[in-house]
Amino acid sequence: MAVTVVDIAKKATVSVGTVSRVLNNSPSVGSERKQRVLAAMKELDFRPNRWARGMRKDSMREKTGQIAILVINRPNTDLHQAYMMQYIHGVQQEIATAGRKCIFATWNEESDGDAIPLVLLDGEIDGVIAKGFPHTEIGKQWLSRYPKIILNSPSVPSDCDCVMVDYESGIHDCVAYLASLGHHRIAFVDLPGFHTKLLGYRHAVNELGLDVDEGLIQVRDIPVPLKSTSDLDWAIENLWSLPKPPTAILSHDFFCSAIYKALANRGLKVPDDVSVIGYDNVLACCGTLDPPLTSMDIGAFEVGKAAAKQLLEHIANPQDRSRKIYIQGQLVERDSVRDLSIKETT
Repeated sequence: MAVTVVDIAKKATVSVGTVSRVLNNSPSVGSERKQRVLAAMKELDFRPNRWARGMRKDSMREKTGQIAILVINRPNTDLHQAYMMQYIHGVQQEIATAGRKCIFATWNEESDGDAIPLVLLDGEIDGVIAKGFPHTEIGKQWLSRYPKIILNSPSVPSDCDCVMVDYESGIHDCVAYLASLGHHRIAFVDLPGFHTKLLGYRHAVNELGLDVDEGLIQVRDIPVPLKSTSDLDWAIENLWSLPKPPTAILSHDFFCSAIYKALANRGLKVPDDVSVIGYDNVLACCGTLDPPLTSMDIGAFEVGKAAAKQLLEHIANPQDRSRKIYIQGQLVERDSVRDLSIKETT
């Protein structure tokens, strides 16, 4: 059986990342650890032919027919999201149609230390579709050795191909939908850092002549997933302390259950007293709420397909300039929004 970098790491009592840095001639490895790694390589008669394939910039000379789907730095969060499986399904369908195979792996730099995923070390892939991006320089270096597409991540280097959910357009459409039903005071509840979502909200409010009130914007760090249904009580308290509370609330699907409960605690009913609309269209949330939640479907399956298609094009034409592709979502209407434009008759 061929010796691997894992075998070397165990023999030298160092991490796989340390072995990778030694093989990469990184100056960050101390001389004592470097000598242990070199001694282990010699003792185990390590032949780095597979490693060399991973190190090679022009890895397209040896096609393997395999594509890696790599979840970076947020595996515990992303893997519990329903849309992640839709991303993967879209990628797999497009890759299978092209006669290739997918390898799935996770990589959490914080918990795994400096260990580089074997899927990158072994060089047995033609390219990577990455959900997330490495923080460390050595991680960035290893990912850079392969054609790659970054999949819907908030921070993407300008020189990377990526496929993104068009949150700005989707949030804009949610607000426009509510406005078409007579809502003028629309609240926005979200996590900080998602600037495109807030930009879409502000753009729609200004464009449609709705009530501009900073008090309607409730953005704060919220635990994901929520630790309890009371984690959003602060947002509802703030909104109902305004002289004129909102007639509708826009938030993430995962937060809407807590919003429903906080509203119920105030004696408010959805949608009779206040409408609620979500985004991502997570069926486990939308379908179980009473009433079922109207939500913006982000098109995760189409995002996955587009990412796979773009990666295959990048592999075939590595000289092409990097591109950003935005996939628009589609609103799924259910029963959580009231039409205020309909005048009740007596």
